[in-house]
Amino acid sequence: MMAAAALGMLATVLVAYPYAPHFSLPAQVAAHLLLPVAAGVFKLGYVVRLAAHHALGNHVAG
Repeated sequence: MMAAAALGMLATVLVAYPYAPHFSLPAQVAAHLLLPVAAGVFKLGYVVRLAAHHALGNHVAG
């Protein structure tokens, strides 16, 4: 989950900023809107990871 979100963030940053002239305006707007969504999914994945460590008894995972 975290890896997919990180790749999604990378893709949206590339579309929204350095390669923006190569994409249409709707694609750029979508990339800008999806960036915080991908960041939220990444954070959710981290919380799931911490919950799994806690469930397995590894209380020092961070």
